[in-house]
Amino acid sequence: MVVHAMRLKLGAVLLLAALAPACAQSSGQASAQGQGVRAVQVLAEGLQFPTAVASPGDGSGRMFVLEREGRIRVVDREGRLLTEPYYARDVMTMDIEQGLLGLAFDPGFAQNGRIYIAYSGAAEGERHGLVLRRLQAADPAADVFDGREEVVMRVAGLVANHNGGDIHFGPDGLLYWAIGAGTGEPADHAHARQADNLLGKILRIDVRDGATGADNGCGQRGRAAYAIPAGNPFAGKPGECGEIYVLGLRNPWRFDVDAASGDLWIGDVGKDREEVSRFRAGDNPDLGYPACQGRHDYPSTGATDCPRRTGTHPPAFDYDRGVSGRCAVTGGRMYRGSLAALQGAYVFSDSCSSELLVGRPTTAGGLEVESIDLGIPPGYGTVASFGEGEDGELWFINHQSGGLYRISGGE
Repeated sequence: MVVHAMRLKLGAVLLLAALAPACAQSSGQASAQGQGVRAVQVLAEGLQFPTAVASPGDGSGRMFVLEREGRIRVVDREGRLLTEPYYARDVMTMDIEQGLLGLAFDPGFAQNGRIYIAYSGAAEGERHGLVLRRLQAADPAADVFDGREEVVMRVAGLVANHNGGDIHFGPDGLLYWAIGAGTGEPADHAHARQADNLLGKILRIDVRDGATGADNGCGQRGRAAYAIPAGNPFAGKPGECGEIYVLGLRNPWRFDVDAASGDLWIGDVGKDREEVSRFRAGDNPDLGYPACQGRHDYPSTGATDCPRRTGTHPPAFDYDRGVSGRCAVTGGRMYRGSLAALQGAYVFSDSCSSELLVGRPTTAGGLEVESIDLGIPPGYGTVASFGEGEDGELWFINHQSGGLYRISGGE
């Protein structure tokens, strides 16, 4: 892999008025650019095709980074990449969207040593789908995994791209898992809005101690290693998948569960349009794909009333792919760190344009968005995932170059 030497700089702020009518920044609101928000490169080399970064939240100051080829790497509190991988396994990597895709630490990791990973299965019995696996570390403080592991759940029918794979714990203690609609065109994805399968969805399951079930909908049956929360919209309904929490998605490559509110912020990579959706408990769980892409129908007729016409949940923000070098939204995080310029903002990106997008929620349910030039050359698969450190500050990875960065303030 070629590692690019990058001189980070803060560029001009570009208001996305051309993309959405409500994007103009309101007066009196802090500008991220005005406060000197920048990206500090922690690692320029050593990582191979990173896909995710996360903190164990155990006071160690470590950050764990997934590599697509099946490795978990550890970066210590001084920003040094440890030579020996924390964990490794064989995964399917025939497509750039396959491999080791998701990482989530149990909220009690410092005590119970539990880590969850999601990946494209390569072993016998795991192929052609995504696998959710629990790692049980004997020593949570160790820098190399030693312990036992088990499969929690499998989702079949995913063979190449549009897999999703992101996983997070919510403040409710439940595990959320994004599953893409699978390979193909929107015309092939009617199942994304159907509740009798798990593709094109975000699942919500209970993996806590004692959470096993005799019959868990469309997932693993028998004494499954998880249970279905009673509050899921299809829980207990015959012929429907109780694991489903949100449906009508194409490729929710990256999403987040806000630790303060429990709201889901979902970046869904589209065919013609990219979209960010905010989902709150009690909202309509149908986000509309493939009937809708953003606020447009598919195939597009130019009309922008698709969510209202179809009765589905509208996005908070959407944009045309191909404008300003954008091609694939990278869902981010609701910022909870110390930088005043980002307080209350949803921070995300596009993995082709390589910009930092700062969205502020409006009273109408949308986002006002500004763009910050991070000085990272554009190209497919650059800013591909965000994570949060113990201090609440944001980190992100550059899948293309293998770079690891931390969002910071100052000039």
